[in-house]
Order: sequence, then C-alpha cells, then structure tokens
Amino acid sequence: MSASELEGAAVVILRAGEGPDAVADELERHGAVVATLRVAHVVDRADADVLVAVGALEQFGWVAVTSANAARRLALFSAQWPATTRVAAVGPATAAAVESLGLRVDAVASGGTAADLARSIEAGPVLFLAAANARGDLARELTARGIEVTTVVAYDVEAVPLDTDAVALLLDRGVVVAMAPSAIDALHSMDEQARRAARSIPLVAFGPSTQRRAEALDWPIAAVATRRDPQAVTDAVRAALGR
Repeated sequence: MSASELEGAAVVILRAGEGPDAVADELERHGAVVATLRVAHVVDRADADVLVAVGALEQFGWVAVTSANAARRLALFSAQWPATTRVAAVGPATAAAVESLGLRVDAVASGGTAADLARSIEAGPVLFLAAANARGDLARELTARGIEVTTVVAYDVEAVPLDTDAVALLLDRGVVVAMAPSAIDALHSMDEQARRAARSIPLVAFGPSTQRRAEALDWPIAAVATRRDPQAVTDAVRAALGR
C-alpha cells in the first residue's frame, strides 16, 4: 500500500482506554485524516486486591493476557517474575505491552483470538488476567482440554456515552473503526436518528469479538481486521472504502 493510498480519507476510531494509538499512527502514515473517540474508560482494580486474588504467581505454568490493559497489570509481578511461569499474549500489541515491562512472551496467538491463544498453551495451571467483561472463550477452550484456569479480574471497562459533539464528528466521517465490542455498544447507544445515519457509514471491526458484537446488534460490517495489528486495520479500512 502506498503512503498516499488513503489520502484524505476521514476515519474515526472508537476505542477504550488511554495511551498511544498505533492504529491511528499507521492510518495517518497512509494519508488518512484520523479522529479518535474514547468510548470507555479503563479503571484498574486495586493492586492489593489483584495480588491477593492471584496469590503465588509461581503456582501457574502460564499467564494469559488478551489485551494491552491486562498486560500492563503484569507490572505488579515483573520485578520478581518466576522463571517457570510463561506468558501468552493474544496479539502483537499485547505482546509489546508485556515486553515493555522487561518480560518475555513465550506464545502469541496466530489468529489473534482468545480461543487461538488457548490453543497455544499446552499445559496448566493457567492464570487468565482479564477485564471484568472479558469473554469466556479462553477459559472454555482450556477447560475443555482439562487444563486448570484461574481468572482474575484486573480492571473494569466503564462506558463513556457519545455526546452531541462526538456523534456529530462520527457522522461526518467516511469510515468508522470499532476497536472493541464496547465500540459497537457505543454506536448502538446513540438515538435512533443517529444510529440510522451511522449505519450508512462503512464499519471496520477489529477482530472476531468485535465482529460478533456487531452482528449480534445487527450492525452492518464493511470489513474485518483479521489480525491484531495496525497494518491489518489499515488494509480493512482500504477495503471498506474500495481503495
């Protein structure tokens, strides 16, 4: 893809949490005009509560994380990480968040889903450090294979309603990128007139979980980013716009 292939394309990214946005950077590198709307805040559970819930980390053969926000909470343990405990990350961005703490990533899900991540783990016990609203795909997959899983909630995701200005910005864009199921919920929370107008804007879903949420709420999808990396989102935006 050339650096100007998305020149002038007006894109809005709906995402949860703060921090750097590699997807926006990649889209802008290819010429898109990008705006980001935060549709949810990430609120960490108290450090002491997470530490107590986890207990002795060395009891786990693996720690599985399916988001950069979950990976960030590994900082609670990074100073004294057990040599026998390995880390499995759902995709490149999550793996990078783990590595930024000085920890090694031993497995990255090839397909970028929690179920794929589960298939990369051959034995337990497994600690799944997760959001309060995390899907149960990883635990179900592991449990079905007889692998013990302990799920510890490390943070909550609190919805941020789209105000009038945010809705106006969104409806003025040529493509919408939904980075998480909570982004689909934000779209669906708009009033009927706004929802009707938004349904005519090409929607790019980041990964299968977001795709499933869009399908469940009957939101038409123009393209799906099948890998969990910025280039995949950029390719999906290009496909959604027919470029």
